[in-house]
Amino acid sequence: MNLAHLYYFCKLAELQHYTKAAKELYITQPSLSGAISSLEAELGIALFEKSGRNVVLTKYGKEFYDTVSVALRTLDKGVAKAKEYGGGLSGTVNVGCIPTIQSDFIPQVLLAFRDLKGPAVKVNIFEAQTNEIIQRIRRGEWDVGFCSHVPDGSDLFFVPILCQLLAATVRRGHPLDSRESLDFSDLAGHKLISYHLEQPIGRDIQKLLARHHLSADHHYGNEESMYGICQLSDYVAILLDTPRVRMFDDISLIPLAQVPIDFHMVYMVFHRDRYKTPVVESFIDYVAAFWSYQP
Repeated sequence: MNLAHLYYFCKLAELQHYTKAAKELYITQPSLSGAISSLEAELGIALFEKSGRNVVLTKYGKEFYDTVSVALRTLDKGVAKAKEYGGGLSGTVNVGCIPTIQSDFIPQVLLAFRDLKGPAVKVNIFEAQTNEIIQRIRRGEWDVGFCSHVPDGSDLFFVPILCQLLAATVRRGHPLDSRESLDFSDLAGHKLISYHLEQPIGRDIQKLLARHHLSADHHYGNEESMYGICQLSDYVAILLDTPRVRMFDDISLIPLAQVPIDFHMVYMVFHRDRYKTPVVESFIDYVAAFWSYQP
């Protein structure tokens, strides 16, 4: 049995599309089709069946995938461990991350990981909001994400990484500008803005405000947009206290005293069942061991 054909089979099983799988495997689609046909002929069973423009595993294909994917992961781990002993771990990790951690947390993690694993390891960083990160991980485009938790994530694994505090932002000279901290009662009568409700953080803030009989009048996708509104008006922005926000020196960032410290948690997320290369597994293990949240 051809080992390469088994890798091809697993990739096609995960992406369910010949063209996409062939592209990621750096082979032609006819080569992939021939490999799968050869494997099916050798086994004497059909592994895939058509589903529109895609393919899905048959009953026998699912059973075969469960066994083969575990075997290949074990094999790859053994090869990676041997290479590590010789200083040879290599490969690429594609990571999606929310903007609020890209200027402080992510650089620390990447530099430490590269120092530990060597120069042959490459990590690509892609900035996106939580919803896009989750979609791309599910499609197999990115290996790991750093983002908010989502409620429909049974196919994903979430590791808590860090907490981000909530704060109010106002322009210099605003009636609340001189305050060292704020209660929600202090926000009554002020016009509030916050994140889009399509974003998990936006929905969480809206629920928090509602518990205190408050509501944001307008919603924005990022801190820069809210900064611009606050700079030119008396709006109060309810947003995350991050280095990205602290870059703006003509606005005040005031802590909200009644918000639990773990109100907003950032998680490392990856697909539970999708095949992971040794360098991706090494990255996941490293982050979980050294950067996970400890209350």
